[in-house]
Amino acid sequence: MISVCMASYNGGKYIREQLESILSQLPSDVEIVIADDGSTDDTLQVVESLNEPRIRMLPAEKHLGVIYNYERALLASKGEIVFLADQDDVWLPGKVTKVLDALKEFDLIAHDAWMLRPSESSWTRSGKLNDIRAYKSGVVANWWKNSFTGCCMAFRRNVLDRALPFPKNLPMHDQWLGIVAEKFFKVKFIDEPLVEYRQHSTNATHIGNSPAGVFQKIKWRLDLLKAII
Repeated sequence: MISVCMASYNGGKYIREQLESILSQLPSDVEIVIADDGSTDDTLQVVESLNEPRIRMLPAEKHLGVIYNYERALLASKGEIVFLADQDDVWLPGKVTKVLDALKEFDLIAHDAWMLRPSESSWTRSGKLNDIRAYKSGVVANWWKNSFTGCCMAFRRNVLDRALPFPKNLPMHDQWLGIVAEKFFKVKFIDEPLVEYRQHSTNATHIGNSPAGVFQKIKWRLDLLKAII
């Protein structure tokens, strides 16, 4: 069984297009687990309007933030194969087939993405994600600077069993999942964009320099190091 795990928060503007791009590639015996973090827009209504039995929505109990809201979706998932998905991207045709094929030999797959940026009334591809955040293998490299991007990741259940529950004070969920996989399992990077990654002012996370201060970054690395050890 395949589980697609998504964290939603005020994503009504884009979530329908994303879910349709995902559902079109999935068989009937799958689940899309969406953990909502207390949306105040029409996110829940848009998802419900799809009337899709493969979608399982987890309403918010309290606002957790993107990292631990993703953890809630992952904890609720049942699949042997788990894909991460953002609420505002688009999966390109062939993504699921290519990732599943690679997972026959590896435990975690990461792949490239096209960066989408607004251009007048449309969206334009502005380059590849890997040109901005290049994938680097190894625990130390990803402890020092994360090269994993959640919307471009899928993994087997054995990775998730090792990674859950999440340690406290994680800098990012994708970094933790990637480090666990690098430490204990086999990781492969597919050098092909399989997602269109939409970048806009309301993204929960942004590619590039973190706005966190120096002391916060040091604390994150120390907390992460404790969790790794």
